[in-house]
Order: sequence, then C-alpha cells, then structure tokens
Amino acid sequence: MRFKDLLLLPLLLTSNNIHSQETKFAVISDTHIMAPSLLKNRGDAFDNYINNDRKMLLESPDLMQQAIDGIIEENPQFILISGDLTKDGAYESHKFFINQLSQFTNQGIVVLVVPGNHDINNPHAVEFDNEEKQRVRTVSKDDFSLLYAPFGYSKAIARDSQSLSYVYQLNDSIRILALDGCKYEQNDFDKDITRHDGVLKDATLNFIREQGIDAQSQGFRMIAFMHHGTIPHWKYQNKVMPGYVIDNWKQANKLFAKYNIEAVFTGHTHAHDVIAEKHKRRTVYDISTGSTVSYPNPYRIATIKGNQLNIETRFIQDFSTYQGQEPFSLHSKEFLESGFQHIILNMLPSKLPEDVKTETAAKLTKYMIENYEGDEKLTDEHQKEIKTCAKSIKKHSRLWSKVFKAVSNSLLTDSYPEDNSLTIELSHIK
Repeated sequence: MRFKDLLLLPLLLTSNNIHSQETKFAVISDTHIMAPSLLKNRGDAFDNYINNDRKMLLESPDLMQQAIDGIIEENPQFILISGDLTKDGAYESHKFFINQLSQFTNQGIVVLVVPGNHDINNPHAVEFDNEEKQRVRTVSKDDFSLLYAPFGYSKAIARDSQSLSYVYQLNDSIRILALDGCKYEQNDFDKDITRHDGVLKDATLNFIREQGIDAQSQGFRMIAFMHHGTIPHWKYQNKVMPGYVIDNWKQANKLFAKYNIEAVFTGHTHAHDVIAEKHKRRTVYDISTGSTVSYPNPYRIATIKGNQLNIETRFIQDFSTYQGQEPFSLHSKEFLESGFQHIILNMLPSKLPEDVKTETAAKLTKYMIENYEGDEKLTDEHQKEIKTCAKSIKKHSRLWSKVFKAVSNSLLTDSYPEDNSLTIELSHIK
C-alpha cells in the first residue's frame, strides 16, 4: 500500500455508507479585496481607475465580511474560493484577505483557494495617493502557496509540479480538484501587461488524468474548481470577450467527463451562470459564481447527498458600513450600469452617431446585467428592442448591426440548466 493510501485509510474505514452522507459547502468568487492601506489619499489616481472599472473596490472588505457572516450562519463544512482573491495581487491585500479568512478556520470550516489572473506577479499592484499611484509589493507563485498554505496547499494529498493545482481530500467520499489555469508567468513589468486569459498546461492536464484515475479507482467523487471558465456561457463569448474561457477548454472537458469530474466551479466573468456540456457517458457542468464586488453580489450554498448536487444562491443585500440613501442592491446595480456603459461606449465604432452609441450602450448594458443576474430570458419585449436598435445601427454600419443582434440575443438566451437554484443529478459512484 502506498504511503498516501495509508494516510487515507482512517477515512476509508469510518463509514458503512459513505455516499449517503450530506456534505454542505459554500462557493465565493472574485472577491478582489483591496487593503484599505493601499488608498493613502483619495484623488484623481484612484477616481480615474474606478471610473474605468466595474468592481466595488472600496467596499470589497465590507462585502467580504458580509459574505463571511452569512456563510458562517449556514455552517458549511468547507468553502471554495475560485480566484481573483485580491485587487491586482498586492501583498498587503493578500495579508488582509487571509486575516478575514481566519474567521472561517476559527469556526472549523475548511477554506480552499486557487489563484486568479489578478493575484500573482502583477505589475498593477499599486497604492494610490492623491494624483499619484506607485507600485507596491506583489507575490510570486511560491509566495502564494506559502501565504495560502492553511487554505489547501499544506494539506494537499497531491500537487501539480507546473502550476498551483492540487488535490484536497475533503472527507471519506469527496476529493476536491483545485486547478490553476492562469498565465501569470507571462505578465510583463516593463510593458505593464497582465494576462487575463488562461490555459491548463500539458503537465496540468496529465495531473488531472492521474488524479482522476486515482479517485475513480478508490471510489471517490471528485469536484473541481478553478478561476477561468471551462465552457463558453453564451454563443459568441469567445469572440466578443476572449480570455474568459481557458484556451484548451474542449480538451479539458473531455478529461473531466472521462474521469467523472462533472461539477466544475468557476468565476472570472463576474456573471452568475451555469452551463452544461453533454458527453457520451456524462454531462459536465461549468458553475460560474458571480463576484462579491459586482452586482448582484452573490455567493452559493451547495449540498451533495448521494448522487444529487443541490445549489442555492444568496445575495449580499446590505452591510453595516453602507450609508447610502437608496437600498444597497440598487446602488450596486447602478454602479455596475455606469461602469458597463462607459466600457461599451469606448468599444463602439466612431462612425456611429452619439445618440445611436448611447442607445446601443444602454441596451447592451441592460442585457449584460440581466446575464449577470442569472436565469435571463429573451422576451418579446427584448426582441422588439433589439430589432429597433439594430435598425438604427444598420444605417451607419451593417456589420455592427449584425454584431449587436447576435450578442444581445446570445446574452439573453439562457442555456440549460437554471443559474440561481438548481439540482444536478451526478453519476453514481461505486
């Protein structure tokens, strides 16, 4: 018997019916924690940044605290946090976040993390001081595994040699496959470039294969989580928003299906959405969780019992330090609307008149937000709006009229299954 198997022997002997147990867990993604110490003095430097961003960075610690309080009340056994833990990987933000996570571990709740594209080797790790911003310490790949040793890495039963991927033995029936598909090695400090796209390296694919075989041979169910998506969530996502799904997603999903890894929890897009891809023997689900710092500020509560995975959504509705006059959910939605409209306006061609650009940006913003909320539905009213707006665009650009129609219809067409509340029938594990 291998040494690893000896370590697992007590788990294997503790239950007569291991797959009848109920396992409860939470999923959080894209927390983008910005340590308050990084905002020395608020001025143009920070305001210019936030005006071109859709994340509620100032509120990030308070939003995370609200999620922590809500999750602790739910009393899960473990939590998955699928990357982009910090705003641009500043060491101070990582330390701040780790201090917050200790509230879970103090309650005996296991926390497992993977990095996102913002978290490691990031030249955009800065502090803001009035009109100035200056780089601060970021973290390396090795720093990350040391800092987050209590949150998966120190007790991993297997580690990938070429990435920050690992396997965690959760209990006597479930293993967690934590995957790192980030390209932080390709970030460039001289050119101030960070890569937001992702790929699972050949070595990591081999790691998945080896660990899948091992889990199957011992009768363990394996659940995966990672930052980048593993299936496009709407028809033209990879063309309009490249980089949100790993480059080799088709290859990865074949492996997931082959080795019975049916549920993969992801993030990155900030949209709250579930998509399924059917294979010969089983279906693989990419369960994307929205961001705590972007409307509608969700997190998930899930349970596994037998062959059923039940997933429910919770929304952060308020937090103790929020002092706005309107309800927080409305404030959060307006914040996202403003950010989206600014981004989309800058994407539209200059040949469009300002009134057409404004209307187009408003419609696409509306549809993006409905996509973020999950369980979106293409209605007759939507179709009339899309047709009218596309007709206005067509007078100036036939191409952009087609693009607008295709993207709008794709964003509002929700594929199986539901996004906010759903039950997935998993394959039987022997």
